[in-house]
Amino acid sequence: MSSKPLHNLVVELPGSPPRHYLLSAATIRLGRVEGNAIVVEEDAVSARHCELRRTAAGGYEVRDLGSTNGTRLNGEALSGEARELHDGDNLLLGISAKARFVRVHEIRDRIEPGPSAAGSVTMRLERPAINPVAAAVAKAARDRVKSA
Repeated sequence: MSSKPLHNLVVELPGSPPRHYLLSAATIRLGRVEGNAIVVEEDAVSARHCELRRTAAGGYEVRDLGSTNGTRLNGEALSGEARELHDGDNLLLGISAKARFVRVHEIRDRIEPGPSAAGSVTMRLERPAINPVAAAVAKAARDRVKSA
């Protein structure tokens, strides 16, 4: 797994399929016009609406940039101060542009160990455990066959 967590921002606009953004930049600005890292084409979203900033711990925080219609984090209006984002947090930009902050869980192929070079691994071979009753029955059967 990576040393720092990976996060996605899933942006949903009415009548459009969700768009997924893998967040890796230190600062990610969202807004209605070109020049923002994430362009949200919705009338109620300001030209420069809000921004996400990476924290020292590798997560992100969100801050409204003085937008006309505001930014809400889990239903609570942001008033200019930065707020830390947590897995599953919901943002509302303006009136109807929704975004969900999601931690990415990476699944990798399992790497099987390769063959060892001759002589590089020493294994102790142990004798299999012997059931004394089974050994006695087997010996008696062999003795019967020899005497017959």
